[in-house]
Amino acid sequence: MSSARPRLRLVRGGGPSELYGPFAAAAESLRAAPVDALVRAGRRVERVPPDEPLQVAASRMGWRKVGAVAVVDGEHFLGSLSEDDLLRALAQRLEERAAKVDSEGDSIVVWGQLLDGLRVGDVMLPREQLPVVRPGAPVLDGLTQICGATAHGTRFRYLWVLGEHDDIVRAVSIRDVARSLTRIYDGEFPAEGFASPGDYEQARTALAAVLDLPLGTIQERLSIGHAPSVLRTDASGQETLGRMWGDRRGYVLATLRDGAALGICTRRDLLRSLRNPFAVLGALRMSHLMTSPVKTIQGSNTLCALFKMMAIEGFRHMPLVDGSDRVVRLISMWEGVSLFATRRGAGG
Repeated sequence: MSSARPRLRLVRGGGPSELYGPFAAAAESLRAAPVDALVRAGRRVERVPPDEPLQVAASRMGWRKVGAVAVVDGEHFLGSLSEDDLLRALAQRLEERAAKVDSEGDSIVVWGQLLDGLRVGDVMLPREQLPVVRPGAPVLDGLTQICGATAHGTRFRYLWVLGEHDDIVRAVSIRDVARSLTRIYDGEFPAEGFASPGDYEQARTALAAVLDLPLGTIQERLSIGHAPSVLRTDASGQETLGRMWGDRRGYVLATLRDGAALGICTRRDLLRSLRNPFAVLGALRMSHLMTSPVKTIQGSNTLCALFKMMAIEGFRHMPLVDGSDRVVRLISMWEGVSLFATRRGAGG
């Protein structure tokens, strides 16, 4: 198998239209592979019933380190509960019980005084609002769905592959998709996952043409990432959660005076704190939740390097910094993967 990877030639001063074709070609090449090949067949899918207490389900998610669990009635798929659903429930309860929060502040017990009485079925997303495909569906069809937005403006964690009786066959995470793109690029993806060896080689060539692009070039010609959501390190738990939900980003970033990254607080950090059934609101302050130091990436790094670092480190957000380590953009895994799902014409 050839290991040559052609690089895309860019015209100096060229516009975004010159990248539409290569990304569209890379996306089209994924029609020859089924979504079933994106994840290990033996992966365990965490399942919970709709009447399970929310605290029990959240604790399981935290200990299992999963971004979402399937909500089932026996083997029948009803919907899913994700980190975003937990964040949404917290933000809503903080608003509904603002007077109590103002009077008791950090001492409020999250599960006892904010999320008390809630069950999984109260906050989950139902099946009809989720990205769902049948076994054998093309990868591109799955990409188009998982890169959409939820009814609440957040992003999906998983693509659900369901059988004819709505039983769960696979659960494909956005991280699985990014990892699979780099495995195809490296020639490590199972060739039998494609319709033919020729289709596999075509996909490798098409993906290499865009995965080898520097992030700076993609940002200049197409745009990738977004302005970072920045918050003070001394922000209260109420402020931290409010910003994470209000921006629909699922994270907040702390920076130094010169703009360098100091710490980042994500949904995963929140979920880790919520494993404790006696967690108080004070434990959800920015300074307590955030992870530090923060690993960053530069414009000279390629899209492939971004995906590999995210897959290896388990990141879903990475700051893009300039030569002075100042954060200029924040790139989520979803934003990188969505480049292969967005169908654009030369006119934008």
